[in-house]
Amino acid sequence: MTSSFQTVHEFSGLPWWALIPLTTFTLRSVWTLPLAILQRKRIQKQSQLRPLVSAMNPILKLNLARRVQQAKKKLENNSNTKEDITSIQASSTLSNMKYEQILLLSAKEARKRQKELFAKNGVQLWKNFILPAFQVPLWIMMSITMRDLSGWSSWDNTHNKALDPSLYEEGILWFQDLSIADPMHVFPVILGITALCNIEWTLKTLELSRLTKKLKFRPTLTDAFGNLTKMSIVFMMAISLHAPAALTIYWISSQLYSLLQNVMMDLMLPISFTPKKRINYAKIKNDNAVNVIN
Repeated sequence: MTSSFQTVHEFSGLPWWALIPLTTFTLRSVWTLPLAILQRKRIQKQSQLRPLVSAMNPILKLNLARRVQQAKKKLENNSNTKEDITSIQASSTLSNMKYEQILLLSAKEARKRQKELFAKNGVQLWKNFILPAFQVPLWIMMSITMRDLSGWSSWDNTHNKALDPSLYEEGILWFQDLSIADPMHVFPVILGITALCNIEWTLKTLELSRLTKKLKFRPTLTDAFGNLTKMSIVFMMAISLHAPAALTIYWISSQLYSLLQNVMMDLMLPISFTPKKRINYAKIKNDNAVNVIN
């Protein structure tokens, strides 16, 4: 991929500072954008079906609790002695079922029915991993390509030698040499701000699409994922302090594309209807949206 990138550079005649973001946007538009659109439509369908699954849970709890009560009454009516009642209750799992077991079994049944419902509509949860399965390898390959072109083999820039000598002089403004780290450390700050905005936007989207109100002091899986990704930003900023400017430009371009993509997706293909508006946009709700919040 490194030689292909060099060929594109020679053929286009564009300087590296412009070619890297342009290539990033082009690859993301061709490689991952169609998958992102398909995934957003899939998540929209999942959001329309989730209220049905949520409505099942209390009904399943009630039905299971009723069966437990009926089993207990049946044991009491059909038993004549205390010994008979004790022996029958010991062999009856249903009559001895506790409240916690009812919650566990009803939740398990709700997940089973959700899986069947999603499969019937062709929106299985495992399909949500298709986009990361294509996007992550692209990010890794491009990062390795930028590293190889810059000749970044150690933290000491004096020992690194760029594979393409044009990287030494095809920068712009204060970063003329793209084979070394940003001397003014502006790129790490831009990278951190862009990545943080992207994460916060995504987390806000997930929060607005919740069917129930979030409980205080009850961290969820989304909260854990958000905290983990925020920690990764600090790690990436630390690396970008020493990474070549060419590699950091790619990271910034990738994060910027993701941010713009997420914003446009939320405006044009919102996950679900919500009465809350993040920004003043007249068409925050699409025509086919379903009101799931009363």
